[in-house]
Amino acid sequence: MLLAVTGAPATSRELLWLKAGCASIWFTTALGVLHPYYRSVGHDFLSRLGLPDWLMLATCAAEFVLAVVIVTSAPKTWLFVGQAGGVVVFTLILATLDPMLLVHPYGVLSKNYPFLALVTVTWLVATEGWTPRVTWLLRGGMALVWVTEGIFPKVFFQQPMELAVVSGSGLVPISPSTFLVVLGLAQAASGVAALVFKGRLLLFVLGAQVFALAVLPALVSWQDPTLWFHPFGPMTKNLPIVAGTLMVIHRCRR
Repeated sequence: MLLAVTGAPATSRELLWLKAGCASIWFTTALGVLHPYYRSVGHDFLSRLGLPDWLMLATCAAEFVLAVVIVTSAPKTWLFVGQAGGVVVFTLILATLDPMLLVHPYGVLSKNYPFLALVTVTWLVATEGWTPRVTWLLRGGMALVWVTEGIFPKVFFQQPMELAVVSGSGLVPISPSTFLVVLGLAQAASGVAALVFKGRLLLFVLGAQVFALAVLPALVSWQDPTLWFHPFGPMTKNLPIVAGTLMVIHRCRR
């Protein structure tokens, strides 16, 4: 007879934190439609698909309702499937329209990976508790984005928009291209370290990542504030990553 694998049950505070992390991206995406830049970018991509603009408004309304349901109800299978399915379909459509979005310097699609991990963990922790596989899924999902964003856009596929931001910051004494390579390798190394390190070293790496998730977007958006209102969430998708990373810190301390 096979026994179900169960772990320590999640506390109500842990569940609320995980749910808030998931809901944050739906809230910010839904409210972003109020900004004209959001609607302009959304219009361009909908036009390429031959779809009307009202679909954008309807989608944002649905996302707002979804966010409310996520926060106010217990994690359910249909909520997990709806969120994960929507993100996967959205990613596939955009990657087909513009493959370079997969290596976008601000992670408009690569930040979907940790979000999917957070959604899955929220569902699993409610059904089986904090099993080792659930903890490692959360830890791996948060670490993966540092590797993908470090290696691809900064080392192999450097793009003018990020080079311009580095150059315009006035904070980098070396060439922007060289700086991005160094930064990218450091980000990738931090992702690997988040999977390998233990104890205080691990907590230090995770703390540094949370700090970077606050500082780097601030430096970037200082030059281009509209990034906060981009419909693909290059800045707002940091919110679930921060939530997931803080939960990793919490669980590792336990």
